[in-house]
Amino acid sequence: MAVNIEAYSTFELLNELRRRYSSLSKPEGRYIFLGPPGSGKGTQAANLHLSHSLCHISTGDLLREAANAPTEESKKLRARLEAGDLVSDEVVLDIVQRKIGTSQCKKGFILDGFPRTLKQAEALSDVLTTKNISLDGVIYFDIAEKELESRVCSRRVHPPSGRTYNLLTKPPKVAGVDDITGEPLIQREDDNPTTLHNRYVAYSDKTAPLISFYSKLGLLHTIDGSKSLEEVKSDMYHIVNKEG
Repeated sequence: MAVNIEAYSTFELLNELRRRYSSLSKPEGRYIFLGPPGSGKGTQAANLHLSHSLCHISTGDLLREAANAPTEESKKLRARLEAGDLVSDEVVLDIVQRKIGTSQCKKGFILDGFPRTLKQAEALSDVLTTKNISLDGVIYFDIAEKELESRVCSRRVHPPSGRTYNLLTKPPKVAGVDDITGEPLIQREDDNPTTLHNRYVAYSDKTAPLISFYSKLGLLHTIDGSKSLEEVKSDMYHIVNKEG
């Protein structure tokens, strides 16, 4: 889809050019981010996207976008998401495969929220092999369930852009509105204690075994997700920039 540059100020365009120029000196990379819901995967993926121009593939955002379409299938998908249930492998893998093939992902990508099961990991491995793509690492944000509830229930989102805020750790400049557009922020329907617990149980049962899977492949890096945002970001850059 073509972008209308006239919709942006010269200042905004220059800042974007500076960001992209700066990222040219940063290493390429293809990563998977693992961790329970609310562990900070999305925030750190957004940071890495801005600094390194890696494509942020948030399957959660892509699925929510698909769930809001005016179709019967979308209603079923929305109900599953709101209940904290996992979506079929075929649906998610199709979304991921198409996204990886876009020009935005040429320099690299961050898979945020996929794979979630060993079956998905094996299917993803087949896709990457077919495309002659190798992963550079799998970053696991380790955090206990009891520390997640306040984070998740304090999360606010700007739906058009996907920008995420947290009332405790990363509040908007003006309460209730997006920093960039001034448009209203929302609390997602699934950001509540009951749905969080359902999602955490699903994560523990089906996703946690991936930690062992990728560790055996020599790809796993573990970060303490209970640290401050800046400390977690520093640890992430240490891994991505291959420092030591």
